[in-house]
Amino acid sequence: MTTDSRADRFVRELGELKIPDPAAGRPRLWVRLGVVLMAAGAALAITAYATSHGTRDPLVQRDALALGLGGITAAVIGAALFLRYSLTGFLRFWMARQSYDLALLGDRFAEPGGAVTPAAGAAVGAAKPAAAEVGATEETPDPAAPHSTAKETVST
Repeated sequence: MTTDSRADRFVRELGELKIPDPAAGRPRLWVRLGVVLMAAGAALAITAYATSHGTRDPLVQRDALALGLGGITAAVIGAALFLRYSLTGFLRFWMARQSYDLALLGDRFAEPGGAVTPAAGAAVGAAKPAAAEVGATEETPDPAAPHSTAKETVST
């Protein structure tokens, strides 16, 4: 039996999931196309607005309005492409990280002595009131400051 590190096991499990490799280049192409469409659409809309307000000829104004709507449409489509493919990369990383953290948590609880059972927690909780009834003092860390060295004295 070989002992793989968690990272090696994680890479192997990702390979078994058959997730397409983001380095293939297609998503980057779509992100770039989205940016170009956003920029070109905004420039076309601004130019069409200036053209429609710079002339008194109704035919030119109507042509400029049609170009402006086309520019706005291109900008919206470019924004959608950009968001879709840029968020895909981020969410893919997030999902992989979440999977790794859950596997790490599962490994921690699977180790012998790594998990606290409810019965053991109840026994520890039951011992504290008995010590308080006797009048003994118990030093406990401050729950509001987990890294604090201040201690409280509990007495009845």
